[in-house]
Amino acid sequence: MNIRLLLSLLLLILSPLTQAAPVRAGPVEAELIAERGALVAGQTNWVALRLKPDPQWHVYWRNPGDSGIPTKLEWRLPSGLTAGDIVWPYPHTERLGDLVNYGYGEDTLHLVPLSVAAGTRGAQTLAATAKWLVCKDICIPGSAELELRLDVAAAANPDPKWRAAFARTRAELPQAVDWPAQFAVTGDTVSLQVRDAALRDASRISFFPYASDLVNHAAAQRLAHDGDSLRLSQAASAYFVEAPAQVDGVLVVSHGEHTQAYEIHAAPGTVAAVPANTPAPAADVGASVGLPPDAVAGADGGAPLSFVAALGLALLGGLILNLMPCVFPVLSLKALSLARAGHAGQRAQALAYSAGVVLSCLAAAIAILLLQRAGQAVGWGFQLQSPVFVGLLAYLLFALGLSLSGVAQFGTRLMNLGQGLTEQKGLAGAFFTGVLAVVVASPCTAPFMGAAIGYAMLQPPAYALAIFAALGLGLALPFLVIGFVPAAARLLPRPGAWMERFKQLMAFPLYLSVVWLVWVVARQLDVSAGAQLLVGLVLIAFVLWLWAAHGLVAALAKLLAAALALGLLATLPPASGIAPADGSAVVGELRSEPWSAQRVAELRAEGRTVFVDFTADWCLSCKVNERVALRSSKVIQRFQEREVAVLVADWTRADPAITAELARFGRNGVPLYLVYVRGGEPKILPQLLTPDLVAAAVE
Repeated sequence: MNIRLLLSLLLLILSPLTQAAPVRAGPVEAELIAERGALVAGQTNWVALRLKPDPQWHVYWRNPGDSGIPTKLEWRLPSGLTAGDIVWPYPHTERLGDLVNYGYGEDTLHLVPLSVAAGTRGAQTLAATAKWLVCKDICIPGSAELELRLDVAAAANPDPKWRAAFARTRAELPQAVDWPAQFAVTGDTVSLQVRDAALRDASRISFFPYASDLVNHAAAQRLAHDGDSLRLSQAASAYFVEAPAQVDGVLVVSHGEHTQAYEIHAAPGTVAAVPANTPAPAADVGASVGLPPDAVAGADGGAPLSFVAALGLALLGGLILNLMPCVFPVLSLKALSLARAGHAGQRAQALAYSAGVVLSCLAAAIAILLLQRAGQAVGWGFQLQSPVFVGLLAYLLFALGLSLSGVAQFGTRLMNLGQGLTEQKGLAGAFFTGVLAVVVASPCTAPFMGAAIGYAMLQPPAYALAIFAALGLGLALPFLVIGFVPAAARLLPRPGAWMERFKQLMAFPLYLSVVWLVWVVARQLDVSAGAQLLVGLVLIAFVLWLWAAHGLVAALAKLLAAALALGLLATLPPASGIAPADGSAVVGELRSEPWSAQRVAELRAEGRTVFVDFTADWCLSCKVNERVALRSSKVIQRFQEREVAVLVADWTRADPAITAELARFGRNGVPLYLVYVRGGEPKILPQLLTPDLVAAAVE
């Protein structure tokens, strides 16, 4: 007994040495802590992720509310140790402009049960990657690699350093109860009824559902008491689709200074909705923060978008995409193929092409939505952040260019230029030309398009898909007009020998696009990756030359060509590599520095005018704006006169912080241009810049 007591005292003395130092990650302090000074085998032990945001910042609960991301832990544990899910204390309401989020603005423990198998001995190292989103007037994704080393003992006492923190957190954990509870959805209102004596004479009651798509979190909760019975009604979420089999959540009940949370489970039933004119309880407000006035702005940074306006902008943006350098050669040749067809053939091909465009846009939307739901920070053109995709796109455009130059004829079938194709093959060619048009348009964000896509990503899936379909319809619109308006079809030039020359001429914009894509890969990785891609282009040229061979060696040539085509996979750039070092850079004669939310805050605090350029090397619209406006002598002179600080947010490679900042301003892709005049609130500039517009914006 004395030996056990001595060991316990020794572990108590040494327990501070087992705790790793807190990790500072932006405005959050994070660390792993344990309730006791040692682990006890054969029992459930409690550890916690401690997050302490700076004043006025907050992290998120399991249901973050209208926006945000819940905190996550990814464990790496020794054999014999198993970690459970986070056990969440009840949250507080965090208001962000018109949005309501659920989270924690104070020092908070995220409790985790840790099972230690019987027979486990010796010192154990608990390692985990913690990921969170922390918000104030901006949102910053954060993460930290955390470790905690603990011995395994027969018994262990609570760590006095954390005794009070664990006790306080346990008091805020929802108690499991079996109170009779039911819910009903009537129209656009969700109503909940709960019965128990603990609800009588409560001074404050708030309900926090586990499902994020059940209620409109910003809407007031309307309460009605009838003895031990409570009815609570709230407007349904815009994302609400159908009533769930059960509503789960936390009911936070206050009696004066005492507050207790209860976990309830409500079954479907009949509940009378609380009238809309019923006085709402006082709001449970945590750290109150606000969005900038232009956070969800229209195409010109003005009034917020409506769904109808977003559809119109998407349609207009898709129409403008037809003029982009990568897209125009493919579409102009498709127009010439329509000139060869009769009126009925023009209609059929226009419909097939439009189907390829719209379905491809919908496929892109579904991919983005699924990846975002899986926790990935992606947006329009996200695939171009992958060097492998950029390399494949370069190979495709180069092969099409060689085909147009007459090296091989397979491309004519793809773009439906051959005269000997049957009707079925012609429609298939038109459909896949539509698919190709969307693929080659992905590096571009046309004017008006960015605001529409940014709006779409904040809406329910059905609305988002409708906006992407409108984008595809805009891209396909010229061909629909040609196919169904005879007067427009008559404007097409008549077929003739000149078409072969024009086809060959259209190869050169594709070659220039390939040069640009090789440059993008070199910027994403290094010069060696760009050279590796060039080797692949030479191999493609050789493969197509062999493919076009005729005579006795034709069969052998095609076998060799197929073998060389497989070798192309080895010439693709790696998925990742050594990126160019970040640091200050000179844009024209204008010095810039890398963007960070912290740097913006510092410059605004100094009263400086700040210009933020959200860009990417694969964004053609961004490069045009740089050349036409940002590197113009007028803009450079005005920026120097006003001592404007230029920050560049480079989205060439995936960057969750930049993705979150784009989303905060209602965007899902680049370009985005922000101006903070003398440290004031941000102003969003249009996506199509002119020197006069930029110079005037910093006044």
